[in-house]
Amino acid sequence: MYSIIEVMRHVLDDPSGLSPRATRFLRHAAERTSIDLSDGPTTDELRPLLRRLPGVDVEATLALFRRTAARYGGLRYRSLAWSFEETVTFVPVPWAADDYGREDRDAMADLIEHDVAHPYAIWLRGGGTVVYCFAGPQSPPLVPVFPNVDALLEAEALYQECATWIPVSLDDAPGLAAVEAHAARLTLMREACGYTERWWEQDGFRLHVWKTFAAVFPGAGARWAVWARNRAGERAARSFLSQVKDGRSFLRNAEVEL
Repeated sequence: MYSIIEVMRHVLDDPSGLSPRATRFLRHAAERTSIDLSDGPTTDELRPLLRRLPGVDVEATLALFRRTAARYGGLRYRSLAWSFEETVTFVPVPWAADDYGREDRDAMADLIEHDVAHPYAIWLRGGGTVVYCFAGPQSPPLVPVFPNVDALLEAEALYQECATWIPVSLDDAPGLAAVEAHAARLTLMREACGYTERWWEQDGFRLHVWKTFAAVFPGAGARWAVWARNRAGERAARSFLSQVKDGRSFLRNAEVEL
């Protein structure tokens, strides 16, 4: 059994470091369930395995895996995130030797089990990055999605809150470049941002750009959406989107003139 040293309290007992929004989300929507980590390698098995991976700080990686298991192990909730929209359970188990391929160079652990048969996996790198991978042929790439697990939870909290807001615009890719260009005028919600998704907020509305599956699945598209907290936020959001549309038209006309 992989030995877990309780170096920190579970996130449901001590959500330190999370925003008040994420804390409310966990309190209302999450539970801690019993999980079995006995299939994972022991510390004695992991240490020589990690030493064979180039550039890996063995003790720091072991400490990260222990902290992750102690803080998030057994966390379960019904997700509304576009990557899931299902029940997810955090089961952090470091990889055994047989899980690595010859091309693998990073220390890795399983992170999330999900109950829908999507052909992708969610793993944790030894440096703390959350990565997604399409479970397909020809050694698909590992896609970094979040810099750490807390960012994933912060994004989930935003999805959950936006589900109660007014949907202003949902779009599957057309205009994405123009929307992103104008997003610089808004306030970036850094705590919930990752490498393949971003959140912005201003004047009572939020903009979300999601490129995760476009990076994970060949041929998949990016998505974006705008939600408003109330009618005043909806008016502000529609004003923002009209500026995006006008800016896009201006750029298109300029290209025609050239």
